[in-house]
Amino acid sequence: MTVIDTEAPVTTVDIEAETTAEPPVGIEGFAGTFTWVDPRTLVVDPYNHRKSRPSAPASSTEQDDDDEDEEEGNRGAEDTTEPDAELIASVDEIGVQTPLLLRPQADGETLGIIFGQRRFKAAVLAAEKAIAADRTYRLVPAITRTDLKGVDDDALTLSLIENKHRRAASVRDDIDAVRQLSLMKISKTRKAKHARTLGLTPEQVKAAETADKLSDESLNQALAYDFDFVELADLHEVEALDHALRWLRSAKKSDLKEGNGQRGNWAHTMQQLRDQLADRAAREKVTEELAAAGIPLVDRCWDWARTAARPLTDLVTAHGEPLTPEDHRDCPGHAAFLDREEPVAVWLCQDWTKCGHTLGPDAPKDARQHKDREKEKEERRTVIHNNKAWRAARLVRHEFLASLCTRKGDASPAAWKVIMSTITGTSYLYEHFIDTADTTLTAAFLRIPDPNEDRSKWTRVGEPFAEVIAKTPASRRWQILLAQVSAAHEQQTMGDSAWRGEISSATAAWLTFLKDEGYALSAIEAETLATADAQAQKRAEAKAAEAKARAEREVEKGAELVAA
Repeated sequence: MTVIDTEAPVTTVDIEAETTAEPPVGIEGFAGTFTWVDPRTLVVDPYNHRKSRPSAPASSTEQDDDDEDEEEGNRGAEDTTEPDAELIASVDEIGVQTPLLLRPQADGETLGIIFGQRRFKAAVLAAEKAIAADRTYRLVPAITRTDLKGVDDDALTLSLIENKHRRAASVRDDIDAVRQLSLMKISKTRKAKHARTLGLTPEQVKAAETADKLSDESLNQALAYDFDFVELADLHEVEALDHALRWLRSAKKSDLKEGNGQRGNWAHTMQQLRDQLADRAAREKVTEELAAAGIPLVDRCWDWARTAARPLTDLVTAHGEPLTPEDHRDCPGHAAFLDREEPVAVWLCQDWTKCGHTLGPDAPKDARQHKDREKEKEERRTVIHNNKAWRAARLVRHEFLASLCTRKGDASPAAWKVIMSTITGTSYLYEHFIDTADTTLTAAFLRIPDPNEDRSKWTRVGEPFAEVIAKTPASRRWQILLAQVSAAHEQQTMGDSAWRGEISSATAAWLTFLKDEGYALSAIEAETLATADAQAQKRAEAKAAEAKARAEREVEKGAELVAA
């Protein structure tokens, strides 16, 4: 049977019509309006998902490690409705940028917040701050959902969805974004404005460039201790040291405990870690040089008298002369070990008897003599160690003084006292400092180039600070005076040996002044001040005892006269 196709044949027009179908039409989602509102007129909708709760427990930086499990269990009670410092800073600087979602309340006039509660609270704080300063304040952008009036279930669901599905960016994302901001070719003014908006300082924005280089492991560990961008950047600098994070965490806790907003303990710890990195690098260089020269590197021994090896300082030539590394270079026992305190090679012979050497007259012959020699060496090592610590502390102390001499406002009463008593006093300290004609430290404390750099004492500039004096407002001229007085004290009373022996009263007074101004003493500085106090107490007791003995002698003398 023949089947007849009754459908019309498909034409080109039909094909084009099928391929050019109308695009989907958008569907309206809700009824509402965009508007600007005064944040002080708003209320929190009773069906807002976020609820005010008791204060959250202290952060990990203020707790011991043993408390972390307990803190984890308490997090359910954390109040998430309050804006943090960063959000407050942002809203204060540029206002609320993301619209709040509002709906009319039962009275038909008040608007309630469905979501955006933290932004709302930050906006209220900013408005109150502006009003107190007699300034205009910003309104906040908002979308008012008129269709949600009285529809409590929808309002609650929307609030829950907004908060439940919001996922914060990773800290790595934050650091990378701030790093990008730091690298942008924009003015310092704009960059500073953006920093304030983010609740950061320009220094922290700059530090993000380095902080972004931290390994994920170090970053996560440091964030557990609330390290900021500057601290993260510092950690990256010394990350190669296994104990760096532990030391820096301890320093941060000490700074927080002191509560003066300074990073004194952190600065001292960073300098120690930098010195350790430099020491490690120097030792690696010496090791490479010895290997390249084919000289064996042996382990340091605590008692060479028990081994076949001896340092060359213990040996003499056949003629009784000291054995130098040059004399010993061709000896088959020629080797070296690394010094404990300094990154230098100490030369030795691995088998001095077999190689035909002779012990020097002062070389320890047995364990007892070795012990006596080691006691002397230990005293020397202590001096070397303390000298290093004193010099390291000086770098941190000078940075503190530079900050002190360039801060805004007036000098503290203690600073004015130091300035005036030093300049008008009759002690040798200031006189000797002026005689040196050295402007290095004064310039450093004012954070300006030294006008006498590379000049001899006889060709120095007559008025080295004339330009800075002319540019400095009268209210800040104390900075120049304090910089010069600080330079005098640092040069005259804080030399490399200031920590040793009888501590100068001027040294003790200067350390006390710095401590009172907020400087965190390093361990060697604190020990020096404690020693000075103990010595002063001992002198006072001796003086009192002498006065008492003199009084007793006077009494005895008087009694003898009466008896006569």
